[in-house]
Amino acid sequence: MEKRLGSLPVIADFSRRLDIAGIIDRVCPIRDVALVSHGQVVEALIANRLTRPQAMVGVADWARDWAVQEVYGLAPDALNDDRLGRALDAIAPQVQHIVGSVGARAIDAFGIDVARLH
Repeated sequence: MEKRLGSLPVIADFSRRLDIAGIIDRVCPIRDVALVSHGQVVEALIANRLTRPQAMVGVADWARDWAVQEVYGLAPDALNDDRLGRALDAIAPQVQHIVGSVGARAIDAFGIDVARLH
């Protein structure tokens, strides 16, 4: 079986350095029966947007064609459009907190000089 790798390892590394999944999972916990966390779903969705954007109904197919399971440890079927929708619904009320936290993490992780940012 052949899968595309592309920039997935780089995107995954940046996502981990920014702790995107951790930040989301701390403010948007999942139910005990969920197979993947909201943070994991959002990281995979970010990777999709950066590699080969698909409509939500096509993200699972993208994950099958790309090395998502190997890089992120997520089964493609866990990224169906219903699961993506639930993750987006869960983070919607917390978006400002998530964006601020990821931004603060980026400043710290990459030593960004904020003296010139607005």
